[in-house]
Amino acid sequence: MKENIKIGLDFHGVITDNPVYFREFCRQAQTLGWEIHIITGGPRAKVAAMLKEWKISYTKLFAIFDFYKRRGLAEIYEDGDFKIEKRLWDTAKSRYCRKHHISLQIDDSRVYERAFQTPYCYYDAGQKFCTTKNGFHLDLTQPPAEALKIIAARWAQM
Repeated sequence: MKENIKIGLDFHGVITDNPVYFREFCRQAQTLGWEIHIITGGPRAKVAAMLKEWKISYTKLFAIFDFYKRRGLAEIYEDGDFKIEKRLWDTAKSRYCRKHHISLQIDDSRVYERAFQTPYCYYDAGQKFCTTKNGFHLDLTQPPAEALKIIAARWAQM
């Protein structure tokens, strides 16, 4: 039997593009028993505060900045800016998705997509849809319940 569906959602550029929509999307997905993983650059505390303010529920929150900071791999400057090796930054989301068996990552950056083995749905904020390289299309202008049905049907075929 397959694992429950696990959706990865980018924060900046996806959730921030339409927090009202993603509040309901996340709520309904979790009602179905699915996991919602917010996968973002961070910082974690600021993202968590915004998710709480917008009443967006999730299973786990992963922030690249905090992950590397805990490992001593983030160079933090006095002005609050920071630097993390580009290769580490650009592959962090894909490694997280493999480790946690994410079923589908919805993200607005082509940079991260290059490292992904997990199905990666590139989100176009202007059109409110995402597509994968293998032709899966998800229209996020339709009600969240309909979008979740499409994901479920696709997952059942895999």
